[in-house]
Formats: sequence, structure tokens, C-alpha cells
Amino acid sequence: MELRSQNFQAFGPAHPNAPCAQCGHTLFGPDWSERLDDCRIRHLWCCTACDYQFETLVCYPVAKAQPD
Repeated sequence: MELRSQNFQAFGPAHPNAPCAQCGHTLFGPDWSERLDDCRIRHLWCCTACDYQFETLVCYPVAKAQPD
């Protein structure tokens, strides 16, 4: 049996990555992450190329309650 998602691209990358805000070097994962609440996650990034540190904030939409 083979499982495949038809909407794989809709989910985005499995692991966060970002360009350095200072030099543009690709960073493949945050050094630290913090869940602030059900809708927000803060990531701390540290660039190995230029030692710049910065934060990003990921915001998800509020989940709507489904009727019973």
C-alpha cells in the first residue's frame, strides 16, 4: 500500500527554513522555538555565516469550532 497526499504542496515544507535577514544565507532550522499560544510560534535564528540573530513569528488562523 502506498500513501501519498494529493495536496502535498498545500502543507508547505516539513521543516522551517529562512534566509538570514542580514546576509541572505539559507538557514535550515531555527536554534530555538517557542509556542506562544494556539495560533503563534516564535523562532530564534542564528546565522552560521555572519553570526546575526533574529526572530520570526508564525501565525496560524484560529480554528473554528465544529458543531457536534
